Amino acid sequence: MPIELTEQRRVLIIDDEEIIRDSVSTYLADSGFTVFQARDGREGLDRFTELAPDVVLLDLRMPRMDGLEVLEAIAGQLDRVPVIVVTGAGVLQDAVAALRLGAFDYVTKPIVDMAVLEHAIHRALERTRLLEENRRYQVHLEEEIRSRTQDLQWRTEELMAANNELKKEMAIREKTASALKLSEARLTEVVSIFEGFIYTCDATFCLDFVNRRLADHVGADVAGQLCHQVLYGLAEPCPWCRHGDVFTGQTAHTEFYNEKDGRWYDAVQAPVFDSEGQVRMLQAVVLDITERKATEDWLRQREAQLAEKARRLKSNLRTASRFGNIIGKSRPMQTVYENILKAAESNAHVIIYGDSGTGKEMVAQTIHNLSDRGNRNFVTVHCGAIPDNLIESEFFGYRKGAFTGADQDKPGYLDAADGGTLFMDEVGELNMTMQVKLLRAIEGGGYTPIGSSTAKQADIRIVAATNRNLRSRVESGRFRRDFYYRIHILPIYLPPLKSRKEDIPLLVNHFVSDFPHGERLPVIPQRIIAAMQRYDWPGNVRELQNTVHRYITLGEIDFLDLPQTIEDENADAVAPPLPAASEPHSLSDAINAFEKAYIERLLKENQWHRSRVAELLGIDRRTLFRKMKLYGL
Repeated sequence: MPIELTEQRRVLIIDDEEIIRDSVSTYLADSGFTVFQARDGREGLDRFTELAPDVVLLDLRMPRMDGLEVLEAIAGQLDRVPVIVVTGAGVLQDAVAALRLGAFDYVTKPIVDMAVLEHAIHRALERTRLLEENRRYQVHLEEEIRSRTQDLQWRTEELMAANNELKKEMAIREKTASALKLSEARLTEVVSIFEGFIYTCDATFCLDFVNRRLADHVGADVAGQLCHQVLYGLAEPCPWCRHGDVFTGQTAHTEFYNEKDGRWYDAVQAPVFDSEGQVRMLQAVVLDITERKATEDWLRQREAQLAEKARRLKSNLRTASRFGNIIGKSRPMQTVYENILKAAESNAHVIIYGDSGTGKEMVAQTIHNLSDRGNRNFVTVHCGAIPDNLIESEFFGYRKGAFTGADQDKPGYLDAADGGTLFMDEVGELNMTMQVKLLRAIEGGGYTPIGSSTAKQADIRIVAATNRNLRSRVESGRFRRDFYYRIHILPIYLPPLKSRKEDIPLLVNHFVSDFPHGERLPVIPQRIIAAMQRYDWPGNVRELQNTVHRYITLGEIDFLDLPQTIEDENADAVAPPLPAASEPHSLSDAINAFEKAYIERLLKENQWHRSRVAELLGIDRRTLFRKMKLYGL
């Protein structure tokens, strides 16, 4: 039962969290207490000395000076001023250490029921009152006994009364002893459910106590034996042990590897003080952290591998003329490559902006291939090509019998892309209703196939693409704002071909090499390529590819002001002049003469740009230099 307060009791709250201090202060003030606050341990010590409070509420985890240090500083006054510690529910070893240092009780954060805290304060005040009354009464009793023993006959009635009072006091002491036993039982329960090992030893390394979990491993009858022999199988004290520091009053924290069982441990060693402030025992709390260390090692290795991979890729980007299947080494394309790498390292959704024909799907495929999902499905959806009445069944699938013609279950795009990447081309064409349902699916709400009552979940990454201005569509109400911000996390902007015309020769050479041909590779003259570089290409790379294939097939280019037949423009390039038939030549001489004439012609057409000629010939620069030296070019 709470005691009746004859005067307002002073409570000092020491906590670095203002919201907790204010909420507890308000509640206790309403309950009749006078409340003072301190923001950390050092300020709390100052206010403790200044105010002489009746009870202290002490947070254990604070900057500058934690709660255990505060307890050590006021250890000599804990019999007069009880301390109730506040700790997190997952850090019970701190509460154990605080109780060992003399704290009266502890409560866990968050403090859900303030009445529990108030009850703990009343019990602490009651205990203090009882102890104080006990001390006063003992002094009084001693004085009375000395006085009354001088004249036993005169003081018989008073002695009997004192005896009755003594009985009452004994009852109070028994009550206090019961409370102490209860606290000890609670401490024992905390120690028993602790998942790690707890033990104490003296200055000579002899064990004094082991908790139940440790006793299950080494046996219960180990008192008096050397800790390093019993626990770790070592003939000498453990090399990681901070025994000497602890017996000077320090608390030590160590991680160590135990060769006896091949596992990693985290140990906290703390001193246990006697009533005179001398270190009596070493207390150790040990947790098995093998799995955590293994995870840390794997993460470090993974981080190093990814860093090295990123370094190599970024280094190659500086000189590369292609990135996967993407062709181009202009500055705009280097920026695209860097953004692709960043997107591949993340699992966030990507939106690719670019005109038609710039290669948005190729970029999406490259991001997927380089990401952690590269070994899973890459599913392409052309949002503008699906009728509105079929779009939900295409994305989410349907069950047999859901509608006429549904004669079997059919998985949707989300099922196919589970664990992989869903590429949504022309996402700007998606209707508003479908945007809502997709938003729910990718935010964890799941989706339900047509004809089913069971919601499904899919682990998908969305890479969307569009040639529209989605922001303007959001402002005009034709695209949902929440869906826009959900997919517009990593934007990538593909430049039109007209802004990277220096890549056109590389693209032309790639399309020529990729086009089916016989033993002889077709050649497009440099003046044709130069004319192509003067054109703006509204259809971008796709238009250029079609134009190159048409030129190779038909010898025609519709939009260039040039002769349109291969015979007029490409005959010499395809067939450089051979040696005169009247001159006798071996086959080797004829081949060499043809090679020399062919290389010389390409050099002249490309203004002796040797790197470009080497690319057109499909050889490296060193091989070209060797041939030029051989033929005297």
